[in-house]
Amino acid sequence: MILLSNVIKAPFTTTSHGSKKVIEVKHYFPQPAASAVSQEIDGHAHAQFIIEQAKEEAKLMKQEAEQYCQSLKENIWQEKENWLAEKQRLMAAAQQEGYEAGYSQGKNEALHAFQELMKEARNIVQTTNQQFYEQIESSKETILLIGLKVAERILGEKLAENHDSFLHLVQRAIKEVREQSEVKLYVHPLHYQTLVQQKDELRAIFSQPVDIFIYPDERLAEGGCMIETPFGRIDASVDTQLQQIKQKLLKWLEEE
Repeated sequence: MILLSNVIKAPFTTTSHGSKKVIEVKHYFPQPAASAVSQEIDGHAHAQFIIEQAKEEAKLMKQEAEQYCQSLKENIWQEKENWLAEKQRLMAAAQQEGYEAGYSQGKNEALHAFQELMKEARNIVQTTNQQFYEQIESSKETILLIGLKVAERILGEKLAENHDSFLHLVQRAIKEVREQSEVKLYVHPLHYQTLVQQKDELRAIFSQPVDIFIYPDERLAEGGCMIETPFGRIDASVDTQLQQIKQKLLKWLEEE
């Protein structure tokens, strides 16, 4: 059985902290979105990273199969050499004893044994190749899901260790609404202070003067973020972005 391993690391940007006045607390009650904008963690870069990890696993599995086949070929050639040596021995023995019939019989037996060995070897190689490609095909989705789970765990640890990682995700999401003049951010209380302190940095993303309002909402999960504008709401939560990446990668596998 071929064991798979996957180690996926995700980089996160660290930013400096400032200070800013805290806006009063306001609870947000989710409403059906007028429009939705897909958000992704590092976009195609993250998706491509996980895909490359899956391809690397497949490459390693293929190398192992090739090594096994090479070892099998070496054994076959060794058996061939042994057969040639045995053939020479039988020929010498037959000539020495003068039993032509015995020599012919021994030669035929050795040839038959070698042919059977070659037939068995070809069957083994064919079966091995078939099992290898079947294993690769059936493991694609498993490799992908494992990679996403590892990415999710690493991202969760990063968010817990460094709130600036969450700020980086929010900045990416805000770029989708940077043409708006008023934006409201609803976040889990754990990330509220971080966003308030970096409000000027968030405002700098916009192409024109903008009013940014930040509200803590304990009903959101840790890593949760809702962006509201006069034209609708965007779910920029970490879990939502990971789910979108998962769906796109699974669709990519189906098209392969």
